[in-house]
Amino acid sequence: MNEFLKSIKDYFLSGGVDLVRGITIILAGFMIIRLFIRFLKRNLYKKKNVDKTLPNFIISLVNIALIGILVIYALVLLGVTPDSIVTIFSVFSLGVSLALQDTITSLANGIIIVVTKPFVEGEYVSFSDTEGTVVSISMFNTVLKTFDGMMVTIPNSTITSENVKNYSRLPTRRIDILIPVGYGTDISLLHSVIDGVLATTQEKILSEPAPQLVLKDYGDSNLNYSLRVWVSTEIYWDIYFALTEKILLALREANISIDYNQYDVHIKDDSREEIIVKKEDKHE
Repeated sequence: MNEFLKSIKDYFLSGGVDLVRGITIILAGFMIIRLFIRFLKRNLYKKKNVDKTLPNFIISLVNIALIGILVIYALVLLGVTPDSIVTIFSVFSLGVSLALQDTITSLANGIIIVVTKPFVEGEYVSFSDTEGTVVSISMFNTVLKTFDGMMVTIPNSTITSENVKNYSRLPTRRIDILIPVGYGTDISLLHSVIDGVLATTQEKILSEPAPQLVLKDYGDSNLNYSLRVWVSTEIYWDIYFALTEKILLALREANISIDYNQYDVHIKDDSREEIIVKKEDKHE
């Protein structure tokens, strides 16, 4: 027992001191890195209404680089030689590159997204079967907040391989509303009714390009008209929903029906024919 206690004492008097010192330096280093990252965020985000995509990406890179330097410094303090560190780092890098190929690809694609800027934080985008507002763009993933309030995390490698639709980049958007009416509809009355609806939202609809009501195509049971108006991007959905409802009410008031495809089904009664044939056969 005495020999065991003596060995513990000798360890702490020799290598144990270095171990405690290394742990202390690591903990202190992590605290300093956190303080530095906070300072960096505070200064990079000082200006309002500035795109935060690039600052967020830079902060992520700086954070990882500082932690890596801290780990290497701690290994040196623990007595690990530089040659050993290089060897360990080489083996570790090889293992990581093989195991995390998709992650490394996402990192490279994250850099592409930040540099080319197909979208930035706060814009509404869609790709594949996902759409929403961009919340953050990190080194590996992009986070979207969907219209129904869900947070979706998508790898950057997936995004760069898809066609990206950015609904917020341009200041204006066109609203297209399909209006199917019967073939017997008074066309001049239809134009008059739609003009009256547009007059109620005239201050929110752009005059250039001018609103259009055009015949899009001939349906099986109706004429498909398309109303096209341009509005500011930020009020797109408000005007879309308002116009859709106002058009329905105005058409009803003018006794213009919104038609839908109709099919006439003719049922042939074959049972009677069979009976007649049988009777004729019997008569013969």
